[in-house]
Amino acid sequence: MSAILEIESLRKVYADGFEALKDVNLEIKTGEIVALLGPNGAGKTTLISTVCGITQASAGHVRVGGYDILRDFRQARSMIGLVPQEINLEPFEKVISTVQFSRGLFGKPRDDAKTEQILRQLSLWDKRDSQVRELSGGMKRRVLIAKALSHEPKLLFLDEPTAGVDVELRKDMWEIVAGLKAAGVTIVLTTHYIEEAEAIADRVGVIAKGEMLLIEEKARLMDRMGQKQLEVQLSAPITEIPAALETYALSLSEDGCALTYSYDTRRERTGITKLLSDVSAAGLVLRDVVTRQSSLEDIFVGLVHAGEEDAT
Repeated sequence: MSAILEIESLRKVYADGFEALKDVNLEIKTGEIVALLGPNGAGKTTLISTVCGITQASAGHVRVGGYDILRDFRQARSMIGLVPQEINLEPFEKVISTVQFSRGLFGKPRDDAKTEQILRQLSLWDKRDSQVRELSGGMKRRVLIAKALSHEPKLLFLDEPTAGVDVELRKDMWEIVAGLKAAGVTIVLTTHYIEEAEAIADRVGVIAKGEMLLIEEKARLMDRMGQKQLEVQLSAPITEIPAALETYALSLSEDGCALTYSYDTRRERTGITKLLSDVSAAGLVLRDVVTRQSSLEDIFVGLVHAGEEDAT
């Protein structure tokens, strides 16, 4: 599958010397959903702004659909749709006029059928004659997406699209993103909500302090770096871990009723069988055993923490 976005050795250094992007390399294929995760100030928005031509890079190259964003700006930018974090809409304008105006900004001829299709896709058709100020926060975010799709881009950036949106509307947004992918739109999503990346992304990128720590298929990442935890629930509480079990690096719950054992799913032997045997030999009576797979959030926190340690 061909790449729709190619980023090579991208750097952004501001006048005060702050390096917001440090040699970022990224390739995104047509039709996939990529989630960029990172803490505040990691460089996510700067990266998107640079690709969209809002911020000028200090070094490196970016191509969208094969077009260089500097040399072939108009062709490259016409392929991009951007949904920013901030809701910045004309409050007294009608929804349908807002979308039509955005289409015209990109030199596209008026197409009422296409506008209707986009508004219906985003459940905005019934609100088409409403003024933007009359809409809820969730509906306004849908209008932002409609504006970004009005000129039929091939690559859509969603910068924190569900910030400030309640859980129900957030799930609706995930369905919208899935529908856009089915329609052939490539999507790059930045988010603070780890569950979003886990639910809808094909690949996950982790960025911290301007550096891309990794970009990998979500399932492969969780398989490669995932840990499992075995919780041994006891029939009676204990005050400390028996000396005979110290080699397992167990953790004891606050109520003393459970022991937690972490193990690597990639190892040939997990050590669980011997652990359970040694627990019984130590005079502890098991009530139940529960396993838990590490989440994408666990992996993300670990990567960012490791990156911060390397930088110090």
